[in-house]
Parts: sequence; C-alpha cells; structure tokens
Amino acid sequence: MNQFKRALAILLASLMLLPALAACGETTDPADTTAPSQTTSAEEGEDTIPADELPDNLKYDGEKITFISVNPMDYDELTGDAVEDAIYERNKAVEERLGVEIEVIHEETPIDKVVTAVSSGNTDYDVMVELCWRAAPKFTGNYFYNLRNTEYLDFEKPWWNQSFTDVVTYNDITFGVTGAMVLSLYRRTYVTVFNKDLFKNANQTYLYDYVENGTWTLDKQASLVPLFHQDNGNSQQDKTGDIYGFVSNDFICVDPYWASCEVEIIRKSADGDYEWVFEPAKLHDMAEKVLNLYYGTGDAAYIEHDDVQSENTVLSVFSGGYAAMGTLCIQLLENPLMRNMEQEYGVVPIPKYSEDQKTYYSQMHDAFTIACLPNTVKSDRADMLSAVLEAMSSVSYRIVRPVYYETTLRTKLAQDPQSAAMMDLIMDNIRIDAGFVYSHSMGSFHQGFQQLVDKGENDAISRYKRMTTSAQRALEGLIRQLDKLAAQQ
Repeated sequence: MNQFKRALAILLASLMLLPALAACGETTDPADTTAPSQTTSAEEGEDTIPADELPDNLKYDGEKITFISVNPMDYDELTGDAVEDAIYERNKAVEERLGVEIEVIHEETPIDKVVTAVSSGNTDYDVMVELCWRAAPKFTGNYFYNLRNTEYLDFEKPWWNQSFTDVVTYNDITFGVTGAMVLSLYRRTYVTVFNKDLFKNANQTYLYDYVENGTWTLDKQASLVPLFHQDNGNSQQDKTGDIYGFVSNDFICVDPYWASCEVEIIRKSADGDYEWVFEPAKLHDMAEKVLNLYYGTGDAAYIEHDDVQSENTVLSVFSGGYAAMGTLCIQLLENPLMRNMEQEYGVVPIPKYSEDQKTYYSQMHDAFTIACLPNTVKSDRADMLSAVLEAMSSVSYRIVRPVYYETTLRTKLAQDPQSAAMMDLIMDNIRIDAGFVYSHSMGSFHQGFQQLVDKGENDAISRYKRMTTSAQRALEGLIRQLDKLAAQQ
C-alpha cells in the first residue's frame, strides 16, 4: 500500500475515536426477512455514517482477545492488497482504541473446537467465527453465550445485519450475529451475470432495462435463453465450443430462487415465535418456472450436475465466453477467470417470480459466517468481548466495507455504473429465512428443491409432503429446546 492510501486508512480508522457528532443516517424499516441496506452511496459520505456509542475511556489494559475463525481475520503486516490492508488497519485501530491484543486462530471447523472446549469447561477461545450452517444447529446445545446479556452490542446499528439478527433472536436470546465484520455477508450472495458482448451481437437489450421496468422474471430469462444458442457442429452439448443462453447448476445455484420468488419456510410471528408457513403449492409453481428455464429450451442451456465442481464449471463456461447468462455468487466474481475475462459482463439480481412481485430479493448461501461467544466466558469478560465486536464491526463498516464494496465489488466486478447500481439493489434486499438458517436441523429441508431440479420432474407436492412432516416435528423440537434455554436466562 502506498503512503497516501495507508494514511487514508489510518485517518478513517482514527475517525472511530471521535465522539458521535453527526446524526445517524436514515433508518430502514425492513420486512421481517429483508436485510437493511449495507451500502453507502457516494453522496452520503463519511460524515453521515453513525459512530458507535462505546465510551471514550473504555480500556482493557492489554487483554488478549482470542478469535477462532474459519476465515482470515488478521494480517501481520501490510500486504499491498487493499482489502487485506484495510483489515490490518481495522484490527490495529481496535487494539489501540480499547487497549486489547487481538489473536486469531484459524481452524477449518471452529465449531468442533468450541464444542469440545465448552463441554470440558475450557476458556481458551473468546470469539468463534464459523459458517452459519455449521454453527446454527448448535444453538440449542447451550454452547453459546446470549449476546443480549452483553453491554455494548447495538444490534440496531447499520454494521450488523438486522435481518439475520431478527431471524435468529428467539425469546430475547441471540447466539450469533453477522455484519460488516465478516466479508462473507457480501461474498456469498448470488447474482445473475450476463455477457454484454453476446447480448450486443444478438441485438438484445441489456438486462438492466428489464430490472428497472420490473419485467426481469424467470419467464423473461427463459424466453431469452434460445436466442444465443450456437452449436459447434457436432450436435452435442460441449462445455467449450458451443454458445449457451444460460449456464447454471442444479446444486446451490438453485437455492437463491427461494428468496427471489418469495417462497418462505419459517416466519417470525408478531409475538416473536417461529411459525411454519411453507406452501408446497407455491414451491410447485416456482419449480415449473425454474425447470422451464433449465430444461425447457433443450440444448440452449448448460446445466452442470456435479455437486463438487458444479460452481467451478459455471464459472469457467461463463468466463470463457460460452454463455450469455449465468448464476454465480459474488465471491466467484473475484476469481482471476472473471477478472481476466475478455468480454465485458454485467450484473443483475436473480429474476423474480412474476411482474406482480414488487421487489427483487437476494439470498446469501448458508456458508456466510457468524460470530458467537462460547458459553464458558464470564459476564464481565462477555461485556469486554461485546465492546471488541462492536468496535471491530463499526470500524469495518467505515474502512473494510467501503474498500471491498467500492474497489472490489462495485469497481472491479461491476464494470459500468448500471452494474454498480444493481449491486446496491442486490445488497439492499438480502432475504434470510430461518428455514435456511436451521435447515440442517430439519433434515436439510431446502435441499429437496435441489434434488427436484436435478431430477428434472416437478414432484414438489409429493416430495415435500413427505419432508414437511419431519421438518415440522424438528422445528417443534427446536422451539422446545430454545424455550428451555430462554427459561434459564
């Protein structure tokens, strides 16, 4: 990092040390499962970002704070990478501000270490950062500290994903949070990419127009797929050589349709209870449209069926210029194949169910990371850890998020102003369903749709009739366990 950039990062970090003089920005009144905006437009500027409300004199005399994390959260020195350097500056700013020493232990599966530690009364770990799908099933096991009982976490601040917090909070118990502190909040969100050169050659309108006029639907996408198909002459589907209208897989690339088409599994009631709201008939109707998109155009779409490598195949086919449209998570847009793609590409949301639907919703895959405190921490230490998490997240919101979002996501990945605006739309409408958060506690309920798409037959009614009974029973057990934990608070 050059001296100017380093000085700028330090200046931004130092702003966190100032009292909260500026008024907070506009508040958001999201629906139960829609995340508030995690973005800041250029017009807003630094002075409109709210400061945290930690006491100015809060110091902890060199206390070591030990994170155990599945993802990198620290760097020993400046590396020259903008995002890594921003993370380095963030940690230094928090250490200086609170008088702590941050240590990060990287583990492939932190949950295993933490469960073992808590079961034996070990206090080696202060904060666990783990994949949501691995951590959430352990919420009922009394392994984690109730974050509602800490002093300094302010869940209403924009650096916390309030949609996730609302979904996992039950009877005033919150065992995990996610937000600007972890980049997976942005990276594991799914989008539609399109090859602008292929669209131009086919005299087709860029997808931005459909999004803006409300007509970007599954039916619209399916109607476009055949317009781009070109066989290389051997009458076979080839990963390279043929040109496809659409490339995707029948594995995790089908998960985003639950959110984009507003098919819910579990909803929070007005009383804060979990209630089962899944409608097989609505999933059946969505499946009809998805199956038509995937298979209704013959060889014009390329669908990868290999679970392990399926996303990599989608990436290689699209980045090689062999598909007009594709489904990818934002993290894969960082791949050198996309960075070095010869043709220009654009980014838009996953299409919605119909034109009657008002909003384009986006979904994070359940591999996004969350932060939890082991239940072995004492209350006074939990308060200190809550201050560290609050400071780390608020500094991330000011420093790390803008670097990633503006220089990596909006500038490098979104190659024109319209794609940048689409990124705002995508990030502003992330939808989280407790049915996904707790899916692995309910027999991987959402994965039944993956199997349906792989099979290519719309057996949603019969398939989910079988799955619903056991999933509802599992939800009832989950609620009983959470009620028991709530009574112990």
